Amino acid sequence: MSSPPAASLNMSRARSGSMSSVLRPNTSSLARPLTTFRSTTRATQPAYNLITDEESTSQSPARQSYAAESVRPGSRESSKENMAPLDADEYEKYRREIESLKAEIGTIQYRMQTAEQEYEITRSQQNNKMEQYRRREIEQSHLKQAAETAHRQAEEQVAATKTELDELRQAKEIELAAAERRAREAQREAHILQEQLDDLSSAKDQAARVAEKRLSDMQTQVTACQNSLLELEQVNASKDNILQQAYSQVTEKEAQISNLEAEVLRLRATSGDAEVVEKIKTDLSQQVQHIRTLEKMNNEHLDELKKLRASNKAAEILEEEKRSLVRKLASAESLQEELAEARLQRQRLEDERLAWTSYLNAQQGQDAEFESPQDMARALAQERLTSASYMEQLGMEKSQLKEEIGAARANADVASVDRARARLDRQRALAVKEAEFLRLQLHNIDDEQQTMQPDTYNQSTTLRLRELETLVDKESNEIDTPVKAAAGIKRAHSQDDESHQEQLGQLNRKNRKLQDELADLQTKLALAEKDLLSSREQLSAAKLQNQTRVLSLRSNPTWDNEAIKRSTLEALQKENNDLLATLRSKQRDPSIPVIPTSVLGAMEREIAAAKAETTSAQKSARRLKEVWSAKSQEFKEAIFSTLGWTVTFIPNGKMRVESTFYPSQTDEQENSIVFDGERGTMKIGFWEQNKTMRVD
Repeated sequence: MSSPPAASLNMSRARSGSMSSVLRPNTSSLARPLTTFRSTTRATQPAYNLITDEESTSQSPARQSYAAESVRPGSRESSKENMAPLDADEYEKYRREIESLKAEIGTIQYRMQTAEQEYEITRSQQNNKMEQYRRREIEQSHLKQAAETAHRQAEEQVAATKTELDELRQAKEIELAAAERRAREAQREAHILQEQLDDLSSAKDQAARVAEKRLSDMQTQVTACQNSLLELEQVNASKDNILQQAYSQVTEKEAQISNLEAEVLRLRATSGDAEVVEKIKTDLSQQVQHIRTLEKMNNEHLDELKKLRASNKAAEILEEEKRSLVRKLASAESLQEELAEARLQRQRLEDERLAWTSYLNAQQGQDAEFESPQDMARALAQERLTSASYMEQLGMEKSQLKEEIGAARANADVASVDRARARLDRQRALAVKEAEFLRLQLHNIDDEQQTMQPDTYNQSTTLRLRELETLVDKESNEIDTPVKAAAGIKRAHSQDDESHQEQLGQLNRKNRKLQDELADLQTKLALAEKDLLSSREQLSAAKLQNQTRVLSLRSNPTWDNEAIKRSTLEALQKENNDLLATLRSKQRDPSIPVIPTSVLGAMEREIAAAKAETTSAQKSARRLKEVWSAKSQEFKEAIFSTLGWTVTFIPNGKMRVESTFYPSQTDEQENSIVFDGERGTMKIGFWEQNKTMRVD
């Protein structure tokens, strides 16, 4: 209880005590009317209902039984007494005044107690309301701070998102510009490659026609040369036979001449006839003339043989050219096959292009949506990316919806628990008020009993009731403590102002809009990356096709050898022709030695080739010497560092070693060992008489 009710209770007890002390000498005579008055006051005492805020005069069963018990002894005592006291009128007068004063005092005390209780209740309610308002203000301030921090974070996120979007947009624009530039370059290179392919195909066709024509011409020339060669070989063979016959005839004639000369000498020795000698001279002159004609014919045959050999070389050259033309023809045939494949591929691509064109024209007849297959593929990729982004957004929305449903369920459970707790709190408050009211009534009854009937008043019962009340108070305090602790933790109610809600809504809308723009930009970026990848693949395919379409090597050894042979043969043919022209020229001075310029050029070329070979040989020898000197120096250092011997290389494949710990005293190198690699021997200088031993 608070201090004002306690003070009022003490004051009422003091007043009742003073009045009881005044009336105490006549307690025996006043026992019966006091009991009646007590019973009447208890019977007529109003009861205050805290729930309905009304006063009721109905008696409780306990009070009725108590009143009955208090009335019964009085009736028994009044039945025993037959005579009234002498001052009955005054006593009755005083009694009525006292009863009226007591009734007024009781009503005043009750009103004061009820007023004090109402004051305490209202004050506690006001304190609770103030505490609730204070907590609500603290929660609102916390919510406001959290909202401000969230607002700042949202603004920072929006700013960061804007910067990222600007950077992405700039990077996207740069990448798109670069991709468009690369695409234009790729298209231009593709056009150039297509033009080159067309030029190469036309040049290939023309080269094939020229090669076929040259091949036919060369074949005719080769056949003609072969025929002429066969004829020349036959003529040469016949002339060789004639020449052999002429040689045999010349030898026979020489034998005859020698025989005739011997006969002439014999005849001169025997007879010395002039006619015979003259006849022999004529025969000899005829034979000599015939021999000269045969020699002339032999020279002519030799010249013809040289010409035939030159023509044979020309025929070999023609054969070599024929083989080269055959190789060119084979390459031309391979080119024709590649050209046919390219034409087939081009025809297939043309058919595909026509099919796509017809399909796109049909689509344009319905709805002009695409202009090329590339646009269709790009639209398909865009749709795929859009569907993927939509699926991702749908998943995010589903997860958010699940979280919101869970939060709503949790909030519903918390709200139901809060309502039940509030209902229980109200019931508890009513029960506490009723208990306080009953406790006050019990105290009033005890005070009245102590005042009116001090003899029958039991102090131990009162103390026991007080102890029980204190125990009940302790239990209620212990029960209230966790309830109050739990009551301090309340669910935060979102009571933000409208401006803050509008700002959050605007920020959410901006964030959603920026997210949509970011998704669109990501889709466009993915499409641009795919276009760039396809352009790179097309460019790499075009470059690979351009690189793989190689028909000749940069340096073919066979062709280089053939070119050297051809240039050498041409130089020899030119030199031969110049020599023949020089020999056959009629106007030349035999005293002045003259050679053709082609011969001089050939000699100069031979001299230059010999000089080049000499230079390369000298260079290789110099490099070998450098390598040998470096390796020998390494060998010397290794021997010196490991064994302590100095190595000296001597000409003619010899090597001398000498110890650094026992050097030679003179220039004859007496304390050394000489190795001869050619002979396989080892000469020891400090041994007896420089003995030489063979080293296997």
